[in-house]
Parts: sequence; C-alpha cells; structure tokens
Amino acid sequence: MYPEQTANLLDQARGALEEWLQGFRARDGYFKAQAAIVGAWAASSLLTLVLVFGGHARNNKLGAQVRAENTVGGPILFLTNTSGSSWTDITYTLNGTFVYRQASLQAGDHVALPVRRFRKGSVSGKRAPADTVPHTLAVTCEQGRFETALALSDSLGGNNP
Repeated sequence: MYPEQTANLLDQARGALEEWLQGFRARDGYFKAQAAIVGAWAASSLLTLVLVFGGHARNNKLGAQVRAENTVGGPILFLTNTSGSSWTDITYTLNGTFVYRQASLQAGDHVALPVRRFRKGSVSGKRAPADTVPHTLAVTCEQGRFETALALSDSLGGNNP
C-alpha cells in the first residue's frame, strides 16, 4: 500500500470513529449501560480465551502433557509428547532434585514414570523416597525445555495426601 492510500484510509477510519462516537454520546444512559455490560462481557470472554488457549502454547514449546496420579504403588507421572517431532536425550527433573533419563520419546508417544524411578542428583544417586510428593516436573531434551507445576490426583478414590 502506498503512503497516500494509507493516510487516506486512516483519515476515513478516524472520520467513521468520530461519527460513531457522536452518535453514542447522543444516546441515553440506559443504552450506554447496556453497551458497557456487553463490552465487559466481550472483554472477559476474550481474556478467558487468551488465558485458556494462548498461554499454554507459548510456554510449552515441547508439546508436553503431564499429569500426576497417586496409585497403590505410589505416585506416577504420565507424560505425552503431543508435538510433531521426537524428543531425544531427555532428562526429567522432579521437584528440582530427582532425575530420570530417557534416550528418546517418539511424537505422540506416552511414558509412565513412577516416582520411585527418579534418583537424587544423577542416575547413580539414591532413589527418591517412597513418600515423595511430586510438585514440579522439568523436561529437558535436545529439542527444548518445559517445566510445570503438578497437582496430584487420586486414582484410588480417596483423599489426596
């Protein structure tokens, strides 16, 4: 678009906006209150959509889906690679302390990681205690990094620890 056309288009838009504002100012208070209610509803709906669908994609470049469940054998982390590419040279870090390594996870594949598989500091360290409650999980691989807070759900039908 040429500069003259851009300036002309902006002038037309400014004129249309001024005309609309004059018409709005001439309306009664009841109409303005209704317009404010509809505007607030539209803004809150847009904010909800951005928070639900926008933030997750930006922060989760790996396409990782993680959930933690409390089972008879202890807590288990279920992780899915929802991206279109495989992850390689993966390190899972639980609560910033315990690690588990995996060579690869194919696109669309799942892995179940019992907390007892994690070891302190490195793969040769001590196992995570049986009473370890998963709070955070970081996934680091050659393709990137993702960290999330975990909420332990109870698959046993009882209360969460």
